[in-house]
Amino acid sequence: MKFVENHLKWFHFKKNPHKWLLAFLASPIHLAEMHYKKKYHLQFAHARKLFIFDIILLLSSITILVAGLFWWFYNPTITDLVYLSIERTPARILSGERLDFAVSYKNESEVTLVSPKLNLHLPAGYVLEETKPQENFDKENSFFQLKNLPPGEQGTVHILGRIYETPHLETNISASLTYKQEGKEKEEKKITPFIAVLHGSVLQSSLTIEEKILSRGAEDFSFELHNKGDIEIKEIKLPLDLPDGINILDAKASQGEFTNNLWYIAKLEANKSAVLKGQLNFNLKNTINTLQIKFTPEILINDRNIPQETLTKNLQVLHPSVSATSNWENNIKQLRPGENNNIYFDIKNDGDSTLKNLQMILPIAENIIDINKLTSDNSLSIKNKIASINILAELKPGQSTQLKLTIPIKNYPSGGTDLSLSLEPQIQATVQEVVSTYHTTFATDKIKIGTSLSTSAEIRYYTAEGDQLGRGPLPPQVGEETKYWALLQMTNGTSHLSNLQINATLPTYVKWTGKSSVSIGNDLSFDPLTRQISWTLNRLPANFTAGIYFEISLTPDISMLNTNPQMLKNIYLSVHDSFLDLDINKNLGNLDNSLKTDSIGKTKGSQIINF
Repeated sequence: MKFVENHLKWFHFKKNPHKWLLAFLASPIHLAEMHYKKKYHLQFAHARKLFIFDIILLLSSITILVAGLFWWFYNPTITDLVYLSIERTPARILSGERLDFAVSYKNESEVTLVSPKLNLHLPAGYVLEETKPQENFDKENSFFQLKNLPPGEQGTVHILGRIYETPHLETNISASLTYKQEGKEKEEKKITPFIAVLHGSVLQSSLTIEEKILSRGAEDFSFELHNKGDIEIKEIKLPLDLPDGINILDAKASQGEFTNNLWYIAKLEANKSAVLKGQLNFNLKNTINTLQIKFTPEILINDRNIPQETLTKNLQVLHPSVSATSNWENNIKQLRPGENNNIYFDIKNDGDSTLKNLQMILPIAENIIDINKLTSDNSLSIKNKIASINILAELKPGQSTQLKLTIPIKNYPSGGTDLSLSLEPQIQATVQEVVSTYHTTFATDKIKIGTSLSTSAEIRYYTAEGDQLGRGPLPPQVGEETKYWALLQMTNGTSHLSNLQINATLPTYVKWTGKSSVSIGNDLSFDPLTRQISWTLNRLPANFTAGIYFEISLTPDISMLNTNPQMLKNIYLSVHDSFLDLDINKNLGNLDNSLKTDSIGKTKGSQIINF
């Protein structure tokens, strides 16, 4: 078009702007004509038809694009014209304090909002106390049923209550207004979110413990829970989840109950405290130099345990260490009743700290050890069956020392069968800058303790109860026969005995009457040629008493006048301790008729008289 070519120039823009503007508006037609002449004219048989088709196709694409953009950005709702906001008071709060907030709404559109409903989405730890207004609030479903909102209508609702949530985490609160535009059936929703971050908790906790601890030791601790709020707190739980190598000893609570590492308090009044005291016992690996322990109290709100502020404590771990070895003198493996032996302890400081005031604490097996005869070259004291032995005032890292103890075995050990003795001493020491005491326990090699065998041999005319055993005159008379009873008893200790044998010899002037009795096993035997009395027993059980009893008679002659003639000679006992695989031999000596253990018979007289 010549008009466009002539007038779409800068000269006409200044002199004839109306013609320039007209040329500008016609320029698309001019461009289409130029495009047709260059690309279609004289190149296609149906150039004009093809050009018209392409133009229609281009215009269709532009139309579809414009329509798509329109529908993309078109919003049939009026949510942008509905105002909804949340305002809270106070601005900075703690878990357990009041959180009151107001929700304001306004219809800034030109249509009426029908059946509006204001929904509240409260945290799980929110305790709702009151709403204003109350009459249109559904507490179970947490929403306000509002009246229709004409254009420009506005209002505010108030929510009053307390919040219990985990401090320093985001707590989501939101309100949503659902409604229908007047004349429409589709429901629309306007949502406004609100994020609250609690800056702490009214339930405050504190832990008192030394900041330097021993890797193996016990440390006193005190845990306090304090309610700084203005109302009581119910259903408090404090799980004491401890790292491996730590356990709690002797924990006692001033309020509530402590079981299975859980402290439970049913109610803690406002501005009151509860305290849990005890000991933390440490048994940590040598690779641990710092230790972090965390405790998080919980409050039960709306049937949900809500963690409160976590208390974190960092501890420095020291690693004192003592190694101790022991050996019995001469490397003995067994001891018999009544014997004693020395045991030597080699003690070395192989830790990283100087140890002071080293002591050995030794529980004494009083059924085996004679506590009154226990001795040491070091200072030793005994209290409540526990021996305390001072080892050394100071032992630096790498240094070692030795301790000697003399262990006496009781004459009559007790407490079971086939006894073994193993000492379990504890080494205690203090470490600089640490309040608690370092301790380590070890055990010595076991040694076997042999059985005891107590024996008694006596001649009697009367029993201890006063029953008469003997016959004939007492005191005995020359030419008259007097009969006595010999009583031999053996009480075994803690291990069974085998191959027991007792022998005794009758003097020529003493007569074997043939009357005898035994408490166990075979009867006695008497050899008239050797005048020897014998008794054997294959097995004597542990903690068992056996006895043999037999009658003998004496007819004194004048040469025995005013004497106490012997009644039994060379009483000898042999037996085998099966536990120690050791023979036991005892010589019980001789017995005369002096009736030393027979108080009744001794009073009547025992020396020979001539009547």
